[in-house]
Amino acid sequence: MTREHFDYTQVLRSAEDDHAGNVIASIEAVDRPLQAVLWSVRHDAWIYAPSVAARILYNDEQFDRLRDIDRQTAERVARDDLHTDLPAEDVLVQIIEDGERSGMTYGPPVG
Repeated sequence: MTREHFDYTQVLRSAEDDHAGNVIASIEAVDRPLQAVLWSVRHDAWIYAPSVAARILYNDEQFDRLRDIDRQTAERVARDDLHTDLPAEDVLVQIIEDGERSGMTYGPPVG
C-alpha cells in the first residue's frame, strides 16, 4: 500500500455528549472501497472493520454524532476518552493490510 492520507472521525456517545465512543481512522479513494480502522472495546484493540465504519460514517441518522478531527485531536480523544493510544499511521496501514488479507470487513471473530 502506498502512503495514504488518513481522515479521522470522532464518534460521540450521543448527540448531547462531547465524549467519544470511538475514533475512526479511514482512507477513502474513488478506485477502491473504504478502508477503516476503529477501536474495538470487545477486542481491546484497534481493528480493521470498514463495514462497521461505513455503517457509522454513512448513516444519515447519526451525522450529529460525527466530528471530523485532525490527527492530533484523534490522539488526544483516543487517550482521554478511549483510554488507549492511537497507533502511528504506519501501524494503521499494517492493520489495514492484515485485515484486507483476512477478508474480515467486520473485524476479527469474537472468542
